[in-house]
Amino acid sequence: MRIALVFPRTRYPSGQPPLGILYLAAYLRQHVDCEIDVIDPTFEHHPLAYMETALKAKPYDLVGISVMTPMLNEALFASRVAKGLPHDPLVVWGGPHPTVMPEQTMGYPEVDAICLGEGEETFLELIQRGGDPQDVAGMWYRADGEIVRNPPRPMIADISRLPFPARDLIPMDAYIRAWYSLTAADPNLTGTSVIGSRGCPYSCTYCQPTLRRIFGRKVRRRSVDDIIAELEHLKATYNIQAFMFEDDTFIANGGWAHEFCDRLRTCGLGLKWGCNVRADLVRRDLLVAMREAGLVQMNMGIESGSQRVLDDIYHKRITIEQVEQAAAMANELGIRVGGYFMLGAPTETVEEVRRTIAFAVRLPIDEAAFNVTTPLPGTTLWEQTKDLIAGDLTQFDYYKAPVYKAGKVIPARKLDLLKKWAYLRFYALTPRRAGRVAWNTLTKIAGLRKLLLRMKRF
Repeated sequence: MRIALVFPRTRYPSGQPPLGILYLAAYLRQHVDCEIDVIDPTFEHHPLAYMETALKAKPYDLVGISVMTPMLNEALFASRVAKGLPHDPLVVWGGPHPTVMPEQTMGYPEVDAICLGEGEETFLELIQRGGDPQDVAGMWYRADGEIVRNPPRPMIADISRLPFPARDLIPMDAYIRAWYSLTAADPNLTGTSVIGSRGCPYSCTYCQPTLRRIFGRKVRRRSVDDIIAELEHLKATYNIQAFMFEDDTFIANGGWAHEFCDRLRTCGLGLKWGCNVRADLVRRDLLVAMREAGLVQMNMGIESGSQRVLDDIYHKRITIEQVEQAAAMANELGIRVGGYFMLGAPTETVEEVRRTIAFAVRLPIDEAAFNVTTPLPGTTLWEQTKDLIAGDLTQFDYYKAPVYKAGKVIPARKLDLLKKWAYLRFYALTPRRAGRVAWNTLTKIAGLRKLLLRMKRF
Protein backbone atom coordinates (compact mmCIF):
# COMPACT_ATOMS: atom_id res chain seq x y z
CA MET A 1 0.00 0.00 0.00
CA ARG A 2 1.23 3.47 -0.89
CA ILE A 3 0.51 6.10 1.76
CA ALA A 4 0.98 9.86 1.68
CA LEU A 5 0.88 11.70 4.99
CA VAL A 6 0.37 15.42 4.47
CA PHE A 7 1.25 18.21 6.90
CA PRO A 8 -0.27 21.24 5.12
CA ARG A 9 1.73 24.05 6.74
CA THR A 10 2.13 26.82 4.19
CA ARG A 11 2.58 29.85 6.48
CA TYR A 12 4.85 30.69 9.38
CA PRO A 13 7.65 28.16 8.87
CA SER A 14 9.45 27.18 12.03
CA GLY A 15 12.03 24.70 13.17
CA GLN A 16 9.43 22.57 14.94
CA PRO A 17 8.95 19.33 12.96
CA PRO A 18 5.44 17.84 12.68
CA LEU A 19 6.12 15.22 15.34
CA GLY A 20 2.55 13.92 15.43
CA ILE A 21 2.58 12.80 11.82
CA LEU A 22 6.16 11.52 12.15
CA TYR A 23 5.17 9.34 15.12
CA LEU A 24 2.37 7.94 12.96
CA ALA A 25 4.73 7.22 10.06
CA ALA A 26 7.24 5.51 12.33
CA TYR A 27 4.55 3.36 13.95
CA LEU A 28 3.20 2.23 10.58
CA ARG A 29 6.66 1.38 9.27
CA GLN A 30 7.33 -0.64 12.40
CA HIS A 31 4.27 -2.84 11.97
CA VAL A 32 3.37 -3.13 8.28
CA ASP A 33 5.17 -3.35 4.97
CA CYS A 34 4.05 -0.22 3.16
CA GLU A 35 5.49 2.72 1.26
CA ILE A 36 5.12 5.98 3.19
CA ASP A 37 5.88 9.52 2.05
CA VAL A 38 5.47 12.63 4.20
CA ILE A 39 4.43 15.65 2.13
CA ASP A 40 5.56 18.69 4.07
CA PRO A 41 5.57 22.06 2.24
CA THR A 42 6.83 24.07 5.24
CA PHE A 43 9.94 25.40 3.51
CA GLU A 44 8.71 25.42 -0.09
CA HIS A 45 8.46 28.74 -1.96
CA HIS A 46 5.22 27.62 -3.64
CA PRO A 47 3.71 25.28 -1.04
CA LEU A 48 0.33 24.63 -2.69
CA ALA A 49 1.94 23.78 -6.01
CA TYR A 50 4.42 21.57 -4.18
CA MET A 51 1.61 19.64 -2.44
CA GLU A 52 -0.24 19.19 -5.72
CA THR A 53 2.84 17.93 -7.55
CA ALA A 54 3.75 15.57 -4.74
CA LEU A 55 0.25 14.09 -4.51
CA LYS A 56 0.20 13.49 -8.27
CA ALA A 57 3.67 11.94 -8.31
CA LYS A 58 2.54 8.48 -7.20
CA PRO A 59 -0.72 6.50 -7.23
CA TYR A 60 -1.29 6.67 -3.49
CA ASP A 61 -3.90 4.33 -2.02
CA LEU A 62 -4.41 6.45 1.09
CA VAL A 63 -3.83 10.15 1.76
CA GLY A 64 -3.78 11.05 5.44
CA ILE A 65 -3.87 14.75 6.29
CA SER A 66 -3.00 16.21 9.69
CA VAL A 67 -5.32 19.17 10.29
CA MET A 68 -5.16 22.01 12.77
CA THR A 69 -7.84 24.68 12.38
CA PRO A 70 -5.48 27.41 11.07
CA MET A 71 -4.48 24.96 8.28
CA LEU A 72 -8.05 24.26 7.19
CA ASN A 73 -7.84 25.93 3.77
CA GLU A 74 -4.64 24.13 2.90
CA ALA A 75 -6.03 20.78 4.06
CA LEU A 76 -9.08 21.25 1.86
CA PHE A 77 -6.84 22.10 -1.09
CA ALA A 78 -4.80 18.92 -0.61
CA SER A 79 -7.98 16.86 -0.25
CA ARG A 80 -9.46 18.23 -3.47
CA VAL A 81 -6.27 17.45 -5.34
CA ALA A 82 -6.29 13.90 -3.99
CA LYS A 83 -9.95 13.28 -4.79
CA GLY A 84 -9.40 14.58 -8.32
CA LEU A 85 -6.86 11.90 -9.11
CA PRO A 86 -7.93 9.03 -11.40
CA HIS A 87 -7.07 6.31 -8.85
CA ASP A 88 -9.31 8.00 -6.20
CA PRO A 89 -7.31 7.42 -2.98
CA LEU A 90 -9.01 7.23 0.40
CA VAL A 91 -8.68 10.66 2.05
CA VAL A 92 -8.49 10.53 5.85
CA TRP A 93 -8.19 13.54 8.14
CA GLY A 94 -6.64 13.32 11.58
CA GLY A 95 -5.41 15.74 14.21
CA PRO A 96 -7.05 18.35 16.43
CA HIS A 97 -9.63 19.79 14.01
CA PRO A 98 -11.47 16.61 12.98
CA THR A 99 -11.23 15.29 16.54
CA VAL A 100 -13.14 18.23 18.02
CA MET A 101 -15.29 19.06 14.96
CA PRO A 102 -16.16 15.65 13.52
CA GLU A 103 -19.63 16.52 12.20
CA GLN A 104 -18.38 19.68 10.52
CA THR A 105 -15.40 17.84 9.02
CA MET A 106 -17.50 15.03 7.59
CA GLY A 107 -19.56 17.70 5.87
CA TYR A 108 -16.70 18.24 3.42
CA PRO A 109 -17.26 15.96 0.39
CA GLU A 110 -13.48 15.77 -0.13
CA VAL A 111 -13.07 13.92 3.18
CA ASP A 112 -13.82 10.17 3.12
CA ALA A 113 -13.05 9.40 6.76
CA ILE A 114 -11.64 10.92 9.93
CA CYS A 115 -9.50 9.59 12.76
CA LEU A 116 -10.42 10.88 16.22
CA GLY A 117 -7.76 11.27 18.89
CA GLU A 118 -4.45 9.44 18.70
CA GLY A 119 -3.78 8.05 15.27
CA GLU A 120 -1.13 5.35 15.57
CA GLU A 121 -3.23 2.28 16.39
CA THR A 122 -6.24 3.48 14.40
CA PHE A 123 -4.28 4.04 11.19
CA LEU A 124 -2.45 0.75 11.62
CA GLU A 125 -5.71 -1.18 11.82
CA LEU A 126 -7.07 0.75 8.84
CA ILE A 127 -4.08 -0.29 6.75
CA GLN A 128 -4.18 -3.87 7.98
CA ARG A 129 -7.78 -3.95 6.73
CA GLY A 130 -6.66 -2.76 3.31
CA GLY A 131 -8.03 0.75 3.77
CA ASP A 132 -11.53 -0.34 4.79
CA PRO A 133 -12.67 1.79 7.79
CA GLN A 134 -15.60 -0.46 8.65
CA ASP A 135 -15.42 -1.47 12.33
CA VAL A 136 -12.11 0.38 12.88
CA ALA A 137 -12.43 1.90 16.36
CA GLY A 138 -11.69 5.61 16.46
CA MET A 139 -12.90 6.33 12.93
CA TRP A 140 -15.90 7.94 11.27
CA TYR A 141 -16.48 7.41 7.56
CA ARG A 142 -19.01 7.88 4.81
CA ALA A 143 -20.90 4.89 3.36
CA ASP A 144 -23.77 5.18 0.86
CA GLY A 145 -24.03 8.87 1.61
CA GLU A 146 -24.40 8.32 5.36
CA ILE A 147 -21.91 8.99 8.15
CA VAL A 148 -20.91 5.88 10.08
CA ARG A 149 -19.60 6.56 13.59
CA ASN A 150 -17.41 3.77 14.90
CA PRO A 151 -16.86 3.60 18.67
CA PRO A 152 -13.88 5.46 20.16
CA ARG A 153 -10.51 3.84 20.66
CA PRO A 154 -8.78 3.70 24.07
CA MET A 155 -5.62 5.74 24.49
CA ILE A 156 -2.24 4.02 24.17
CA ALA A 157 -1.38 3.07 27.73
CA ASP A 158 2.40 3.07 27.40
CA ILE A 159 3.67 5.70 24.97
CA SER A 160 7.26 4.63 25.64
CA ARG A 161 6.68 1.69 23.32
CA LEU A 162 6.16 4.01 20.35
CA PRO A 163 9.14 4.23 17.98
CA PHE A 164 10.98 7.52 17.63
CA PRO A 165 9.42 9.92 15.10
CA ALA A 166 10.40 9.19 11.47
CA ARG A 167 12.43 12.37 11.06
CA ASP A 168 14.19 10.87 8.03
CA LEU A 169 10.98 11.50 6.02
CA ILE A 170 11.27 15.30 6.28
CA PRO A 171 14.07 17.79 5.45
CA MET A 172 15.63 17.78 8.91
CA ASP A 173 18.54 19.95 7.75
CA ALA A 174 16.06 22.74 6.95
CA TYR A 175 14.28 22.29 10.27
CA ILE A 176 17.53 22.45 12.21
CA ARG A 177 18.61 25.62 10.37
CA ALA A 178 15.24 27.22 11.13
CA TRP A 179 15.05 26.11 14.77
CA TYR A 180 14.68 29.16 17.01
CA SER A 181 13.30 27.72 20.23
CA LEU A 182 16.35 28.73 22.29
CA THR A 183 17.43 31.93 20.54
CA ALA A 184 17.22 33.89 23.81
CA ALA A 185 19.98 31.64 25.12
CA ASP A 186 22.04 31.40 21.92
CA PRO A 187 20.83 31.88 18.31
CA ASN A 188 23.65 29.65 17.05
CA LEU A 189 22.40 26.56 18.85
CA THR A 190 21.31 23.78 16.53
CA GLY A 191 18.53 21.59 17.82
CA THR A 192 15.07 20.18 17.46
CA SER A 193 11.83 19.36 19.29
CA VAL A 194 11.10 16.41 21.57
CA ILE A 195 7.86 15.29 23.25
CA GLY A 196 8.07 13.56 26.61
CA SER A 197 4.37 13.24 27.47
CA ARG A 198 0.84 13.45 26.14
CA GLY A 199 -1.94 15.32 27.87
CA CYS A 200 -2.36 18.22 30.27
CA PRO A 201 -4.01 18.14 33.72
CA TYR A 202 -5.11 21.79 33.71
CA SER A 203 -8.32 23.41 32.49
CA CYS A 204 -7.39 26.66 30.74
CA THR A 205 -10.32 27.71 28.57
CA TYR A 206 -8.25 28.21 25.40
CA CYS A 207 -6.98 24.58 25.41
CA GLN A 208 -9.49 22.40 27.23
CA PRO A 209 -11.40 20.19 26.86
CA THR A 210 -9.84 19.86 23.40
CA LEU A 211 -6.59 18.37 24.72
CA ARG A 212 -8.53 15.84 26.78
CA ARG A 213 -10.49 14.78 23.69
CA ILE A 214 -7.25 14.22 21.79
CA PHE A 215 -5.04 12.74 24.50
CA GLY A 216 -7.41 11.70 27.29
CA ARG A 217 -7.71 12.89 30.88
CA LYS A 218 -4.59 11.19 32.20
CA VAL A 219 -1.13 12.59 31.48
CA ARG A 220 1.00 9.78 30.04
CA ARG A 221 4.76 10.16 30.27
CA ARG A 222 7.50 8.38 28.42
CA SER A 223 10.12 6.66 30.51
CA VAL A 224 13.30 8.60 31.19
CA ASP A 225 15.32 5.81 29.53
CA ASP A 226 13.25 6.12 26.36
CA ILE A 227 13.79 9.88 26.12
CA ILE A 228 17.52 9.62 26.80
CA ALA A 229 17.75 7.00 24.03
CA GLU A 230 16.01 9.37 21.63
CA LEU A 231 18.38 12.19 22.55
CA GLU A 232 21.36 9.90 21.96
CA HIS A 233 19.89 9.03 18.55
CA LEU A 234 19.32 12.70 17.67
CA LYS A 235 22.85 13.70 18.62
CA ALA A 236 24.40 10.80 16.72
CA THR A 237 22.23 11.28 13.63
CA TYR A 238 21.87 15.06 13.36
CA ASN A 239 24.69 16.34 15.60
CA ILE A 240 22.29 18.53 17.58
CA GLN A 241 23.52 20.74 20.39
CA ALA A 242 20.16 21.35 22.06
CA PHE A 243 16.51 20.35 22.23
CA MET A 244 13.17 21.73 23.34
CA PHE A 245 10.51 19.80 25.21
CA GLU A 246 7.23 20.74 23.51
CA ASP A 247 5.12 19.22 26.31
CA ASP A 248 2.43 21.55 27.63
CA THR A 249 3.90 21.45 31.13
CA PHE A 250 7.22 19.68 31.57
CA ILE A 251 7.27 20.14 35.36
CA ALA A 252 3.71 18.97 36.12
CA ASN A 253 5.26 15.92 37.80
CA GLY A 254 8.22 17.15 39.84
CA GLY A 255 9.46 13.67 40.69
CA TRP A 256 9.62 12.64 37.04
CA ALA A 257 11.34 15.93 36.15
CA HIS A 258 13.99 15.40 38.85
CA GLU A 259 14.58 11.85 37.63
CA PHE A 260 15.02 13.06 34.06
CA CYS A 261 17.44 15.80 35.12
CA ASP A 262 19.55 13.35 37.12
CA ARG A 263 19.88 11.06 34.10
CA LEU A 264 20.56 13.84 31.61
CA ARG A 265 23.22 15.39 33.84
CA THR A 266 25.14 12.12 34.18
CA CYS A 267 24.66 10.56 30.72
CA GLY A 268 27.39 12.63 29.07
CA LEU A 269 25.40 14.03 26.15
CA GLY A 270 26.19 17.64 27.07
CA LEU A 271 23.01 19.00 25.47
CA LYS A 272 21.41 22.31 26.30
CA TRP A 273 17.63 22.38 26.46
CA GLY A 274 14.42 24.24 27.17
CA CYS A 275 10.87 23.48 28.25
CA ASN A 276 7.43 24.95 28.96
CA VAL A 277 6.40 25.57 32.58
CA ARG A 278 3.52 26.88 34.64
CA ALA A 279 4.38 29.73 36.98
CA ASP A 280 2.69 28.12 39.98
CA LEU A 281 4.77 24.94 39.65
CA VAL A 282 8.19 26.58 39.52
CA ARG A 283 10.32 25.65 42.54
CA ARG A 284 13.89 26.72 43.18
CA ASP A 285 15.23 23.22 43.90
CA LEU A 286 13.78 21.93 40.64
CA LEU A 287 15.09 24.89 38.65
CA VAL A 288 18.55 24.32 40.10
CA ALA A 289 18.40 20.63 39.10
CA MET A 290 17.21 21.57 35.61
CA ARG A 291 19.95 24.17 35.19
CA GLU A 292 22.61 21.69 36.31
CA ALA A 293 21.25 19.27 33.67
CA GLY A 294 21.69 21.88 30.91
CA LEU A 295 18.46 23.91 30.99
CA VAL A 296 19.07 27.33 29.40
CA GLN A 297 15.54 28.58 28.74
CA MET A 298 12.01 28.09 30.05
CA ASN A 299 8.81 29.41 28.52
CA MET A 300 5.72 30.37 30.51
CA GLY A 301 2.14 30.81 29.40
CA ILE A 302 1.56 34.13 31.16
CA GLU A 303 -1.33 35.24 28.90
CA SER A 304 -2.30 38.49 30.66
CA GLY A 305 -1.23 41.14 33.13
CA SER A 306 -4.81 41.41 34.38
CA GLN A 307 -5.79 39.04 37.17
CA ARG A 308 -9.43 39.44 36.11
CA VAL A 309 -8.66 38.19 32.61
CA LEU A 310 -6.60 35.30 33.97
CA ASP A 311 -9.37 34.26 36.37
CA ASP A 312 -12.63 35.07 34.61
CA ILE A 313 -11.77 34.46 30.95
CA TYR A 314 -8.87 32.00 30.80
CA HIS A 315 -9.36 30.09 34.09
CA LYS A 316 -5.58 29.96 34.23
CA ARG A 317 -5.32 29.34 37.98
CA ILE A 318 -2.12 31.32 38.35
CA THR A 319 -1.52 34.73 39.89
CA ILE A 320 0.44 37.76 38.79
CA GLU A 321 2.64 37.32 41.85
CA GLN A 322 3.47 33.71 40.92
CA VAL A 323 4.56 34.83 37.46
CA GLU A 324 6.77 37.53 38.97
CA GLN A 325 8.33 35.08 41.42
CA ALA A 326 8.96 32.40 38.78
CA ALA A 327 10.55 34.87 36.36
CA ALA A 328 12.72 36.38 39.08
CA MET A 329 13.85 32.96 40.26
CA ALA A 330 14.87 31.88 36.75
CA ASN A 331 16.59 35.20 36.12
CA GLU A 332 18.58 34.86 39.32
CA LEU A 333 19.76 31.40 38.23
CA GLY A 334 20.77 32.62 34.76
CA ILE A 335 17.96 30.83 32.95
CA ARG A 336 16.45 32.71 30.01
CA VAL A 337 12.67 33.14 30.10
CA GLY A 338 10.13 33.45 27.31
CA GLY A 339 6.56 34.58 27.90
CA TYR A 340 3.41 33.86 25.90
CA PHE A 341 0.67 36.50 25.97
CA MET A 342 -2.78 36.81 24.41
CA LEU A 343 -4.50 40.07 23.51
CA GLY A 344 -8.12 40.88 22.64
CA ALA A 345 -10.32 38.45 24.58
CA PRO A 346 -14.05 39.16 24.86
CA THR A 347 -14.71 41.73 27.64
CA GLU A 348 -10.98 42.57 27.78
CA THR A 349 -10.53 46.34 27.73
CA VAL A 350 -7.87 48.46 26.07
CA GLU A 351 -6.61 49.36 29.53
CA GLU A 352 -6.20 45.67 30.39
CA VAL A 353 -4.25 45.06 27.17
CA ARG A 354 -2.00 48.00 28.01
CA ARG A 355 -1.55 46.56 31.48
CA THR A 356 -0.48 43.25 29.92
CA ILE A 357 2.07 45.02 27.72
CA ALA A 358 3.45 46.98 30.68
CA PHE A 359 3.60 43.78 32.75
CA ALA A 360 5.57 41.98 30.03
CA VAL A 361 7.99 44.88 29.72
CA ARG A 362 8.79 45.08 33.43
CA LEU A 363 9.14 41.34 33.97
CA PRO A 364 12.71 40.00 33.93
CA ILE A 365 12.02 37.91 30.83
CA ASP A 366 13.96 37.78 27.58
CA GLU A 367 11.37 36.96 24.91
CA ALA A 368 7.67 37.60 24.47
CA ALA A 369 5.06 36.42 21.96
CA PHE A 370 1.88 38.49 21.74
CA ASN A 371 -0.84 36.54 19.97
CA VAL A 372 -4.46 37.36 19.21
CA THR A 373 -6.94 35.57 21.48
CA THR A 374 -8.54 32.94 19.24
CA PRO A 375 -11.26 30.53 20.42
CA LEU A 376 -10.12 27.28 18.84
CA PRO A 377 -12.98 24.85 18.13
CA GLY A 378 -13.99 22.57 20.96
CA THR A 379 -12.43 24.64 23.72
CA THR A 380 -14.37 26.18 26.58
CA LEU A 381 -13.53 29.60 25.18
CA TRP A 382 -15.09 28.55 21.88
CA GLU A 383 -18.27 27.34 23.54
CA GLN A 384 -18.58 30.48 25.63
CA THR A 385 -17.94 32.97 22.82
CA LYS A 386 -18.84 31.28 19.51
CA ASP A 387 -21.86 33.57 19.07
CA LEU A 388 -19.42 36.48 18.89
CA ILE A 389 -17.32 35.00 16.06
CA ALA A 390 -17.39 36.61 12.63
CA GLY A 391 -16.43 34.75 9.46
CA ASP A 392 -15.67 31.04 9.24
CA LEU A 393 -13.03 28.65 10.48
CA THR A 394 -10.85 29.02 7.39
CA GLN A 395 -10.00 32.57 8.52
CA PHE A 396 -8.56 31.59 11.91
CA ASP A 397 -5.01 32.89 12.41
CA TYR A 398 -4.01 33.51 16.01
CA TYR A 399 -0.86 35.31 14.98
CA LYS A 400 -2.54 38.12 13.10
CA ALA A 401 -6.31 37.99 12.58
CA PRO A 402 -9.00 38.71 15.22
CA VAL A 403 -12.06 36.52 14.67
CA TYR A 404 -14.63 38.26 16.86
CA LYS A 405 -17.33 40.56 15.50
CA ALA A 406 -16.73 44.28 15.38
CA GLY A 407 -18.29 45.97 18.38
CA LYS A 408 -17.99 42.88 20.59
CA VAL A 409 -14.26 43.18 21.35
CA ILE A 410 -11.47 45.70 20.87
CA PRO A 411 -11.68 46.80 17.20
CA ALA A 412 -9.36 44.85 14.90
CA ARG A 413 -7.37 47.91 13.81
CA LYS A 414 -6.91 49.05 17.39
CA LEU A 415 -5.86 45.57 18.49
CA ASP A 416 -3.35 45.31 15.66
CA LEU A 417 -1.80 48.64 16.72
CA LEU A 418 -1.66 47.49 20.34
CA LYS A 419 0.03 44.25 19.26
CA LYS A 420 2.63 46.13 17.22
CA TRP A 421 3.19 48.50 20.13
CA ALA A 422 3.69 45.51 22.43
CA TYR A 423 6.55 44.18 20.30
CA LEU A 424 8.07 47.63 19.82
CA ARG A 425 7.87 48.44 23.51
CA PHE A 426 9.15 45.04 24.64
CA TYR A 427 12.10 44.72 22.27
CA ALA A 428 13.09 48.01 20.67
CA LEU A 429 12.35 50.42 23.51
CA THR A 430 13.80 48.40 26.37
CA PRO A 431 17.58 48.99 26.26
CA ARG A 432 18.77 45.65 27.61
CA ARG A 433 16.57 43.67 25.21
CA ALA A 434 17.26 45.98 22.26
CA GLY A 435 20.98 45.59 22.83
CA ARG A 436 20.77 41.81 22.95
CA VAL A 437 18.63 41.61 19.80
CA ALA A 438 21.01 43.96 17.96
CA TRP A 439 24.06 41.97 19.08
CA ASN A 440 22.55 38.61 18.09
CA THR A 441 21.32 39.99 14.79
CA LEU A 442 24.42 41.90 13.73
CA THR A 443 27.09 39.47 14.94
CA LYS A 444 25.48 36.09 14.33
CA ILE A 445 24.18 35.09 10.90
CA ALA A 446 21.92 32.48 12.46
CA GLY A 447 20.41 35.18 14.68
CA LEU A 448 19.47 37.36 11.70
CA ARG A 449 18.03 34.44 9.75
CA LYS A 450 15.94 33.26 12.68
CA LEU A 451 14.75 36.79 13.49
CA LEU A 452 13.46 37.24 9.93
CA LEU A 453 11.71 33.88 10.13
CA ARG A 454 9.95 34.80 13.37
CA MET A 455 8.90 38.19 12.05
CA LYS A 456 6.57 36.49 9.57
CA ARG A 457 4.25 35.89 12.53
CA PHE A 458 4.16 39.55 13.53
